[in-house]
Amino acid sequence: MYRVSQKFPKNEKLKSTKTIENLFLERKTHSKFPIKVFFLPKENLENHLAAFAVPKRNFKLAVERNRVKRQLREAYRLNKHLFDEIHGKKFVMLFLFLGKVKPQYAELDKAMVRLLKKLRDENN
Repeated sequence: MYRVSQKFPKNEKLKSTKTIENLFLERKTHSKFPIKVFFLPKENLENHLAAFAVPKRNFKLAVERNRVKRQLREAYRLNKHLFDEIHGKKFVMLFLFLGKVKPQYAELDKAMVRLLKKLRDENN
């Protein structure tokens, strides 16, 4: 039986400044509170690229921002298989945390699942 990889390797992380700038210029967005995703379909990509952001305005301490980012990455890593079913299209995505209080992981996970399914259904 084929098992989907649940890893989040370096080649799936969005790091290019130019690509991030492009993403904000030509973006499309979806929201499922407390997460908003900016996404852009891209040609010539092997994998989907993802980045995660938590505003300093909402969480002053870096420890708190990093924890929320870790939780977002984990929710994405475990549920990205929902999104991989899109035939041939690869996306550049930036997940932004909108909440002002520290989230429960279950809440993030549920929002991530709904977002990824919405992206999949819209782009299939």
